[in-house]
Amino acid sequence: MAEVEEECSASAAWFELPEDTREEILAFLPLDCLCRSRSVCKEWNALFSSTKFITNKWAEAPLNKKPWLVLCKENNQRGSSMDCSRYCFFTRTWKNCISFSFLPRGDEKVQYFGSAQGLFLVDIPHGRNTVCNPLTRTFLQLPPMPSIKILMTRGIVGWKVDDQETYKVVAVGLSHSNDVLQVEIYDSSEKSWGVVRYLPESLDKFDLSQGIVFCDDFFYWIGLDREAGMGVLGFSILEGTSTFIPFPELANGNTIWPKLLICRSRILLAGGIGLRRVWSMSMNMYTMFEIMEVILWEFQKDSSSSSWKEIARMPPSLCEVFLRRSFHSFECVGVEDCVCFTSYRCMDFAVYNLNEETWSWLPTIDAGDGYPRVLAFKPRPDMKVW
Repeated sequence: MAEVEEECSASAAWFELPEDTREEILAFLPLDCLCRSRSVCKEWNALFSSTKFITNKWAEAPLNKKPWLVLCKENNQRGSSMDCSRYCFFTRTWKNCISFSFLPRGDEKVQYFGSAQGLFLVDIPHGRNTVCNPLTRTFLQLPPMPSIKILMTRGIVGWKVDDQETYKVVAVGLSHSNDVLQVEIYDSSEKSWGVVRYLPESLDKFDLSQGIVFCDDFFYWIGLDREAGMGVLGFSILEGTSTFIPFPELANGNTIWPKLLICRSRILLAGGIGLRRVWSMSMNMYTMFEIMEVILWEFQKDSSSSSWKEIARMPPSLCEVFLRRSFHSFECVGVEDCVCFTSYRCMDFAVYNLNEETWSWLPTIDAGDGYPRVLAFKPRPDMKVW
């Protein structure tokens, strides 16, 4: 009885506070707690659509501005729909609090192609490129691209126009199968697509499966140049020019399983180093890539030269555990100063801290089987899709 009276007294004291004071207190909650609080009452749920709260209270709160690590995997028990979990570096916990059920056909399989400034770029079944904010549950289906008919890869990047935060969606593809790769960019401030430029003819147009990353008005992706070999191609969004950066040289006949990522303004290449093994079965030949170690390089450039510099190797003891369940592939993403690695069927994330130069594990998550899709997502309830 005494406990009930204490709860009623605390509740009464809360509502006796001025509205501004209550909102200031809520603004200091970790954002994942604030998300869960939406189910408490209509007043708290309405905060996410309150311009006053978002721009004056939440935006001024100093805590919890670090991006989330988002893990997406297929759920075969639900018709191959996608389950999304997120890790908050502020609370150091995993939560299943990202839902895309508000999208048309959002209960079916949603494909994720990137995130920026609190927005996701997704593709829904039988739909178009869609930009959405899962916190405010708003979305915008982009108009069809005027030129590209065969889409190879795409991504989203935050932008600024006269101090106003906007975004751009970058698409790389072909107008027909024998064409040269071209770039189209959707500008949210103009609400339209524009054809930017064609890419070098020497670039293999069928090797763009890994997606693109953004850094300092450039976007980058891993590709095959028929003249220079495997490497990273960078494209200036502002100038429409491109540059090609060959992969670092490897010894002893080793090959690389490459992953490109950005940590703040640093361009990094994570490479699974190993050998391709060939064996026969039932009169057929099979090739398997076996990773033996993981190396991290940073791209360094000055006025006269550019090169890849090795900055870290995954310790053997950690690498053994990391690759135990999947020795032929892995996924990784940069979350500010942390490089986060995971692999198929792995319930753990290995993390390299660039500032501290240390390796560690995140708390274990049981996300089930399936190839993972990992993204860095900076939650922004103030970011609009239009």
